[in-house]
Amino acid sequence: MNINQMKALIFIFLSVFSIANGQSKKNNTAIRDNNLKVPENYSRRLPEEPIYNICGSDFYERVENAEYYEYNFYKKDNQIYFQGKLTAIKGDGFQRISYSYYKNKSNVYYYTASGLQKIEGIDANSTHLLGSFLADKNHLYYKNIKIIQGQNFEFVSSSLNYLEVIIKNTTDNLLLSNYYIIKNNKGYWIIKISDSILSYNFLGKIFNPKWEKNTEEIKVDDSHPFTGSSVETLPEFPGGMNEFYNFLKKEYKIPNEEGLKGRVYATFVVEKNGVLSGIKILRDIGYGTGEEFIRVLKLSSKWKPAIQNGQGVRCIYSLVFTIDSSIQAK
Repeated sequence: MNINQMKALIFIFLSVFSIANGQSKKNNTAIRDNNLKVPENYSRRLPEEPIYNICGSDFYERVENAEYYEYNFYKKDNQIYFQGKLTAIKGDGFQRISYSYYKNKSNVYYYTASGLQKIEGIDANSTHLLGSFLADKNHLYYKNIKIIQGQNFEFVSSSLNYLEVIIKNTTDNLLLSNYYIIKNNKGYWIIKISDSILSYNFLGKIFNPKWEKNTEEIKVDDSHPFTGSSVETLPEFPGGMNEFYNFLKKEYKIPNEEGLKGRVYATFVVEKNGVLSGIKILRDIGYGTGEEFIRVLKLSSKWKPAIQNGQGVRCIYSLVFTIDSSIQAK
């Protein structure tokens, strides 16, 4: 290989590296797009979510002698454990903001399957939920991405939790683009989330009625329970989930079978009045373990229902209960 070929090879390598690195940065930043505007022929609606994104999902790794939180989290000795492993997150003031966001007294985190990602620069004291977004006293965030600077963020739509726009008649049927119109102290903004790319643009200081004229609001079908991040507040057992598991351990009678060990997987619906309904066993370990779990769940006190748009709504919840006949039920 001569020197010119070597230079060409190095140039190609650096180009590919730059593109890859640039793409990575692009997927983790918000891009200002001056050509972005409200599209024509769209519909306004709440999102439809796959059934596996349920309101609560307690498939977890237990930490003994620790305080329980939903979604694989425990607190012990003022430290947070995730999936049974110790993290560097302090337990002071640790709480769930929504399905995707958590915070303690100092930091705010975005939930991923591998753990919590710290959102850099966000003010934990002023952070509040805005649909799928977070806002603090100075910025709007989506996941761990800082988008727009300003104060007093709110969604344009007053009838829905947030405004989501789905493009119709697109030539690219594989690309789903979600649009959000948001207002702050500077005026009106449009945000587009598509294929892991987030872009935004300033629409103006005055509201344009055309933004609402082209919309068709789809009413939420109350006959179907809400799922996942569709709700503002998840359902909760009185006193919290730690109390709920204490209730399960107290009431559940383990079959008298030597060496019986395993888990019972169940789903149920928390109704608007807090009653549990539609209890289903997805998997058990036999010997009547599933039937006994149903019996105990029917004894449960009324839960606090999920909240959406300020009202109680039906919400589907999943649960895992661990059985070990060699000790007590976990």
